[in-house]
Amino acid sequence: MTEPEIIEPETIREGGLIPRHLEGREITRAALLLPFSHPNASARNEAANLLQAAELALFEHGADTLILMPKDTGGTNEGARQAAQAAIDDGAEIILGPLFGAAATAAGDVARRYDVPVLAFSTDTSIAGNGVYLLSLPPEQEVARITGYVSLLGVQRFAFIGPGGAYGSAVRNALEETAALNGGSLVAEETYVGGVEAMTSAARRLSQLGFTSLQARDAMMFNSSEWVPSANAPFQAVMLPEGGTRLRTLGPLLPYYEIDPLIVRFLGTGLWNNEETRREPVLHGGWFAGPDAEAHEAFATRYQSAFGDEPSRIASHAYDAVLLAVFFANEGEVSRAALEDPEGFYGADGLFRFRADGQIERGLAVYEVRRDGFRVIDPAPRSFDPAVF
Repeated sequence: MTEPEIIEPETIREGGLIPRHLEGREITRAALLLPFSHPNASARNEAANLLQAAELALFEHGADTLILMPKDTGGTNEGARQAAQAAIDDGAEIILGPLFGAAATAAGDVARRYDVPVLAFSTDTSIAGNGVYLLSLPPEQEVARITGYVSLLGVQRFAFIGPGGAYGSAVRNALEETAALNGGSLVAEETYVGGVEAMTSAARRLSQLGFTSLQARDAMMFNSSEWVPSANAPFQAVMLPEGGTRLRTLGPLLPYYEIDPLIVRFLGTGLWNNEETRREPVLHGGWFAGPDAEAHEAFATRYQSAFGDEPSRIASHAYDAVLLAVFFANEGEVSRAALEDPEGFYGADGLFRFRADGQIERGLAVYEVRRDGFRVIDPAPRSFDPAVF
């Protein structure tokens, strides 16, 4: 007969509650602020994914040194502020989350008064800094990585075709900047707002620089040889910052208007990193930058084994956040200086480090789209160059 589980009483000490089995140990408390009761089901599901990833990291690395304290923000800025204050009152030395930008700002305003760092999951880069660090990868770094790679191959003339709005503008500006840093230039650009009609018009305008259709003999030659930048093409690489169905709509429009992927290298952002991309033949041979797939797949396998589901796209951020909290618990101190260690850390998405401005820098690989998946053509680094920021 199985003995009933004995639940040990917990002890309340100054600075927070301590489970009985952790009595007498040096303990670090980390608060996990997430919208568990958000009115939107997708937000609640994401919160659940992040919590499970955090629990996985705690189980694997820090069950005897770290207390994880989940706090519900309710999906509001005021809820985030109250959750941050409650966490600090309970002795939190580091705050993980919130998920959304405005909530992270509210939590950061509270945490800053107590010199408690915040590791937020938001993609809003404007909130980073002054004690708030972002685990999400900004598209500018993806663009810099892929632009730098193709520049080494001789690409000097770049084009952009993508959506209007904040994301498209961020990618476009990063492309122009990093092309210039590598001795190239952005020679053509088209933006659109809307669906297939707007995309079609933009692709038609982009083609008016002087592309002509390939003859069958030339196409066979290009298809059987290693790609090199064309000296005569109006541009040698084009950035398409779309994903999913929208990317599969945009991609075929370019060769329809004679911008042939055998001549012009199609480039993408992290939005390409999904199964739909490889289902579009026009995108085969295209390149994009992304985190270390080997590291992420290992995390995803362990997550699925533990919880029976695949992790969400950003669940790894919560895993890495807890991994950092465990590291600081073992070191005995949480500090901004330690967070900004220029040598960085290795987590569920590979190598990363935080800059002094609160943004993350990740070691990214370059991938080629194939029919059967994504092939690494330039691996992610295993260490960082000396910091220059």
